[in-house]
Amino acid sequence: MPVRYLIANKLHLRPAEFTMLAVAVFALITDLCLIIYKGAKVDYTGYSGIAIAVTSLASIGYFYRISGRSENIASGLLCAAIFIFFSACLSLFNYLLLPISHGPYDLMLAEWDTLFGYHWPDIMALAAKFPNFTSAMKWAYMSTMLQFAILIAILGLSGRKYDLYVMISSVTVTATLTICFWGIFPTTGTTTIYEIPLELWNQINPPVDRSYALDLISIVKTGPSVITPTEIRGLIAFPSYHAVLAFTAMYAARNLKVLGPIFFVINLLILPSIFVHGGHHFVDLPAGFLMFAFGTYWALKAVKQQEVFALQDKQLSQSEPNIA
Repeated sequence: MPVRYLIANKLHLRPAEFTMLAVAVFALITDLCLIIYKGAKVDYTGYSGIAIAVTSLASIGYFYRISGRSENIASGLLCAAIFIFFSACLSLFNYLLLPISHGPYDLMLAEWDTLFGYHWPDIMALAAKFPNFTSAMKWAYMSTMLQFAILIAILGLSGRKYDLYVMISSVTVTATLTICFWGIFPTTGTTTIYEIPLELWNQINPPVDRSYALDLISIVKTGPSVITPTEIRGLIAFPSYHAVLAFTAMYAARNLKVLGPIFFVINLLILPSIFVHGGHHFVDLPAGFLMFAFGTYWALKAVKQQEVFALQDKQLSQSEPNIA
């Protein structure tokens, strides 16, 4: 039986929870080393608020698990705590990679886009003609993290632990690989290389607007003055992590009879919204799907293996003689 499985048991964690936590802790150690090496300024007060929230959720989750009162509540709370901790550590690591010493490679991606007949300014002009649909896409685009909070709660409380652990395992893999890949092949999106009329910006009012793009260009070239969780921006264009999360959410919610179709529709809206509201290249979408497919394939294998180990452990404990 793998050592990580035994360690997870000692910590009263499920293997998927332990894996995400272990990656987060490794990222945090790396973050601290980079902060010292680079002399980076960090808003520790802002991050302490996240630490308090994570500790509170984890403490309640541990109480429910260790006391045996409710494994469903324990899974939901512990996964939520670890997910928040993981997201904070990985986003901090992403910012500590700045400033970039090479790239960004958006002009090359724009050339790839032409192979598909994709021209971002034309997409924005088209989006401005359908204001209601464009507004719906914006709402969907902004809902990603809320969706995962809801999914963790629903899957945990309803006892759908298999789907829950596949979801967080997939996120562990895809988020880590995406950020590491971006460190090698940095991109910042179409908004940093194209100019469109101010009228279009005002009509569409995307979250990733021209002001956002100018700030992004400055940050990737000079690095942030202070890294604070209240002003974390999405740095990654290729692959689109919004697309990765949209596919992941649709897959995780597939067995929810009532809410599943709702999640499907919302995340289906996110796919075109990454171009309009996220300023992505066309190639960012298929790259996001491939990242999702790889992460989910790995997660399915890992969680199935964990179930086998859990069954073996249970059989072993039952076969041991009960000496009174």
